[in-house]
Amino acid sequence: MVEDARAEGIDVTFDCYTYPYSGTSVTIHLPFWAKDGGPERTMAALADTEDRRKMKRELNSRSDIQGLWNNNWLHNFRQPQNKKYDGKTIAAIAEMREQDPADALFDLLLEEKLGISEVGLGTNAHTLPAFVSHPYGMIASDSILFGEYPNPRTYGCFPVVLAEFVRAEKHLKLPEAVRKMTSFPAQRLGLPDRGVLRDGFRADIVIFNPDTVHTSATKDDPKHYPVGIDYVIVNGEVVIENGSNTGATPGMALRRGR
Repeated sequence: MVEDARAEGIDVTFDCYTYPYSGTSVTIHLPFWAKDGGPERTMAALADTEDRRKMKRELNSRSDIQGLWNNNWLHNFRQPQNKKYDGKTIAAIAEMREQDPADALFDLLLEEKLGISEVGLGTNAHTLPAFVSHPYGMIASDSILFGEYPNPRTYGCFPVVLAEFVRAEKHLKLPEAVRKMTSFPAQRLGLPDRGVLRDGFRADIVIFNPDTVHTSATKDDPKHYPVGIDYVIVNGEVVIENGSNTGATPGMALRRGR
């Protein structure tokens, strides 16, 4: 599709994750009518007997509902009594609470004021190399840092490129992999003084060992910092020194063209 669009003269690119997992708010599974009106409307629907019955009926009619109950794991619980559910599937939580999966989900959303996140299967792992190595593809990620079981890409998105897609599987040459993670997205997003090492540009620098860099972040044990990254410099300030966090926080939100 991207190549067809570019053949027609449309300036299209894309970015891709490097793990076969998606991640988002659990409220994405609620019907649109229950979210029309914002969080207050959603909380009211979750507390209303008739609305719950309707939502449950719509959820259970989905062809992929068993995948939702059994494959996606929840995280980012804030209430102390719910932290034991971190990293567990809805089906497992429902069994622990002796509830129907939909009711367990609805009650947890009420208890947590909608603030639950989930991670589940996303991109087919076998197609990832084609996306990562595509000439019009950038490598990027958003993420949710909270909870004990976030998406493993939170800690491993970029090191896994260097360790697996470059060094082990050789889908990319190292210079092209670095470009896809630095200058390509910076130029695409209109950040004129970032993404390359040049006099007068912002000093955003990662110093790594290409022979040893790797991540051990996995689905079941995601909170691991990568190894083989000795220094990270953000806006000219060292934030990782000899592999250790300095505590500095010079990062900032960026706006296009600034």
